Amino acid sequence: MEREESPLLHEPDLMLAVLRVGATGTGTLDACIEQLRRLRRCARVHELVPEAEVRARLEGVVGKLGRAQLIERPTARGWRITSRGRQVLAEHPDGVDDSVLIRFASFQAAGDRTAGSHEASIPHRSHYDLGYEAYGRGRGLADNPQPPDVRAALDWQNGWSQARDDDRRRLRARRAAGR
Repeated sequence: MEREESPLLHEPDLMLAVLRVGATGTGTLDACIEQLRRLRRCARVHELVPEAEVRARLEGVVGKLGRAQLIERPTARGWRITSRGRQVLAEHPDGVDDSVLIRFASFQAAGDRTAGSHEASIPHRSHYDLGYEAYGRGRGLADNPQPPDVRAALDWQNGWSQARDDDRRRLRARRAAGR
């Protein structure tokens, strides 16, 4: 099954699982997998996904979050959330993705984004992620490059809309804080 069709296993969901598990103590892949299983049971998602696939994607997410310094690795198998990670988790309780991580110089310096090759450096980016990033680049909803009669168009639109909503939420929070 395609990653973008597997409920609660999108990269933002995986990043949240890693951060939340790391916030409770020393996180492990097994603890993340168990948390994802619980979430999927609560959501009544019965689709089976090979554990090796989930584990591999979680390992990639752990690497990204480590490069962004949102987690630290006190042991080879475990991690814990950093103060930066707690702040990001508080600001993005619904999901963290590359559009959040790219704001950190440590993530950029690690090579997750280089000028002109961002698309090539990320092995899989969903249409949702592409829509989210398009909003950040100032593109409008009408700039959706997907044909209107395919699911990818809705995924792109949902990503774009989520980015807009996140941007508005941050603006309201800044205004409320008196900035």
